[in-house]
Amino acid sequence: MESKKCYNQKYYTQKYVIEEIHKKTGYSIREITIILNSLRNVVKDKFSDRDNHVEIKIFPGLKVTSKHVPCEQSNLNLCTSGAITSEYLLYLNGEFSGRFKNEIRNHHTYMIS
Repeated sequence: MESKKCYNQKYYTQKYVIEEIHKKTGYSIREITIILNSLRNVVKDKFSDRDNHVEIKIFPGLKVTSKHVPCEQSNLNLCTSGAITSEYLLYLNGEFSGRFKNEIRNHHTYMIS
């Protein structure tokens, strides 16, 4: 099955993001790569902790959360039917703040005018 793509959608790779950060800051590509990979590892480690609900503020305006919910507390049919054999379900979420969304809207409006 072919995936549907929006005609105006852009996808930026980690390599592209690293190069953009390098241009804006002057830090070496190697240093930026180490930092982003370290951030990935920190998020993975914290989300793997035994805590049931973890929230990480990646930068002002973006937070990511993980929630481990016991199957018996879930209303998911896959849990109650036995299709999922794990004791816990893992929910992951990313959320932008209203202020950050407004900053993006304002920047977008400025860029197209």
